[in-house]
Amino acid sequence: EPVPGMSSGMLSLTSLIPVVLILMTITGGVYPAIDLTAGERERGTMEMLISSPVPRMELLFAKFVAVVLIAMMTALVNMISMVVTLMASGLGRILWGEGQVSWLTLGQILLLLVLFACFFSAVLLSLTSFARSFKEAQAYLIPLMMISLAPGMMSLLPGIKLEGWLLIVPLLNISLLGRDLLQ
Repeated sequence: EPVPGMSSGMLSLTSLIPVVLILMTITGGVYPAIDLTAGERERGTMEMLISSPVPRMELLFAKFVAVVLIAMMTALVNMISMVVTLMASGLGRILWGEGQVSWLTLGQILLLLVLFACFFSAVLLSLTSFARSFKEAQAYLIPLMMISLAPGMMSLLPGIKLEGWLLIVPLLNISLLGRDLLQ
């Protein structure tokens, strides 16, 4: 159901912003995850790291935190860049009216990205830990990236709402909630 006073093109732009932010967050976590698992195995530093007196769970948690932080830095920089671009180009006024987008809304979207970065960093680390080389890890992640695009693109469909079973679909629920926050 369209919002009064807004055309469908504007709605699709507000739907696209969360999808782009999520995809950039994924992209920010890919290379650190590969380097901290398959990259270490390829360089031969994994064995030395595992034989150190640090408990394995602490080591794994540190790698997880590193991937989450880098993914979140990427998300934050992308979010700031998008807001500045929208405001500087005048599209912000067209999308959100004279009220502009609130700091609370940006904070809520950032919180969504934190949750998503935690989820996806765990998936990335799990998948890349099976790879023996950097190239093999990249080959594992390409299908994951393609699969991740499908729920994000579903959120762009007109008339789709965050309710029922869509509440538990990992990428789709965050995209839809982000779209609803921006509208």
